[in-house]
Amino acid sequence: MKALRIDRFGPLSDLRISDVGDAPLPADCVRIEIEAAAVNPSDAGVALGRFPQVTLPRILGRDFAGRIVEGPRESIGLSVWGSGGAELGVTRDGSHAEHMILPASAAIRRPPQLSAEEAAAAGLPFVTAWSALVELAGFRAGETVLVSGAAGSVGSAAIALALALGGRAIALVRESDDLAPLAGLALLGVVRSDRDDVPVAVKKLTGGRGVEVALNAIGAPVFPALFESLASDGRMTIFSARSGKEVQLDLFAFYRRRLRLFGLDTAALSLDAVVGLFAKFGPLFESQSVKPPRIAARYPLAAVAEAYESVERGSGKIVLLPQL
Repeated sequence: MKALRIDRFGPLSDLRISDVGDAPLPADCVRIEIEAAAVNPSDAGVALGRFPQVTLPRILGRDFAGRIVEGPRESIGLSVWGSGGAELGVTRDGSHAEHMILPASAAIRRPPQLSAEEAAAAGLPFVTAWSALVELAGFRAGETVLVSGAAGSVGSAAIALALALGGRAIALVRESDDLAPLAGLALLGVVRSDRDDVPVAVKKLTGGRGVEVALNAIGAPVFPALFESLASDGRMTIFSARSGKEVQLDLFAFYRRRLRLFGLDTAALSLDAVVGLFAKFGPLFESQSVKPPRIAARYPLAAVAEAYESVERGSGKIVLLPQL
């Protein structure tokens, strides 16, 4: 089969597809024909050597959608989707290939409302958004969340989840170019960090209260603004430090306002944990309460280097189509 298998870390421009023999199918596993596989920033990070836990050689790729072509008789032909957490593309061969082997328990039945491309694009963004918003921050109906990086795939997933769960969302974006992906969303408001005093704008939108939850997808630059935008008993989940990792924290304000901070690393989630998350947000796709992230571009597997470089530049959600 054709696959993106790396034997060493290096520049993304060096990535090449190679012929890899089909491994025998272990007991209690299934072989999946990959119909679509998203390329995430973490996949590029693996290729570049940013994840010390990666074992080589390795077929990369965390998110996928496909159909089972080998395994228990009752599973053959089943359309499935999933994501890898700490394993796929890291310590277990991943989805940037024509086929992939998974434990049968990790091959999750795909909602029929989603195409293969949509399902592949939804994986890690919704795993991250659900974990940050619900599992850690305990977001509830009637609450308001301030979402940084709102124009990105995780940000859009978080907004969709907040609205589907009966809450409100405020989008925090950096510039006017980030506004287009938010068009048509039932937002409480949009705040721009390049021109607005963020806490003042948020307090105005919330009647002076602030937000119950803030999601930090950026790192240090937005931490003070998110912190000051929290209401008393507010919670912030941080899942990226890509733009800076050191902040100052006013401990007096922290404990007097009874605030809580959470850290999220989706690369530490086991396959079993990821399956459990899909069971929680998957029904929202079946009821069409949420939609998958917008796909910016699609690439054949042969153009994998170009796809990875596009992701590293921050060009939006990218999907590989191995069967092209």
